[in-house]
Amino acid sequence: MSRHGKSEKAFVRLTRSERVQHAIMFVSTTLLIITGFMLMGERSAVDLLGAAGKTIFYWRGIVHRIAAAAVTAVCFYHLYYVMFKADGKSWFRDMLPKPRDLVDAYQNVMYMLGLRKERPRLDRFTYLEKLEYFSVYFGMFIVISTGAMMWTQSYWPKFYLDVADALHLGEATLAALAIIVGHIFAVHYNPHVYPMNRAFIDGKISETLMKEEHSLWYERIIAEEASKPANGAVGGRGNA
Repeated sequence: MSRHGKSEKAFVRLTRSERVQHAIMFVSTTLLIITGFMLMGERSAVDLLGAAGKTIFYWRGIVHRIAAAAVTAVCFYHLYYVMFKADGKSWFRDMLPKPRDLVDAYQNVMYMLGLRKERPRLDRFTYLEKLEYFSVYFGMFIVISTGAMMWTQSYWPKFYLDVADALHLGEATLAALAIIVGHIFAVHYNPHVYPMNRAFIDGKISETLMKEEHSLWYERIIAEEASKPANGAVGGRGNA
């Protein structure tokens, strides 16, 4: 359904595999943020809970490690996905930064400042989505490697553990702020989809939103459909 209540064509924005990966990443990252920042609480507040506090923090550690294992597994699977799966290769190819992204960023800033009449015409992934995507690679490398060091702390000198702890906390804080302030606001508080972008649930994007947010991608899909045999078979990744 469109924003005007009319039925319209929908396109595949996220495949089933991509939605499952997103769901695992979302749940595990949320648990990591909650259980990780619990360590930053005041010791006196924990002591007020008595024996229950010890039990809670025992399970905090268990949940944190399980979530860490899950997020590590999905990160490695995603690397496999973009290297060996057709949809993953297409995803990564379209996600790679291009000189056009710098032009899009400039034109979009000019548009938001009122110095340009029209928004730039964007492709499958915008420059902001690409920036966010590749920042996850960097962030996950930091938190996974430092987390593994702290998990095996008996093998590391104290100096290295102190550095790992600082990097782990710093990157976790940055990631939490990026998710809460950046990703959630940009994706779900976008006026075009508020209060929720449902692509992470059903994987679909409406034709109206495609034209508004990803017009170049929309035109490419339509051109590909038009070039197919006129037997009614559409197939491919573009339709849902």
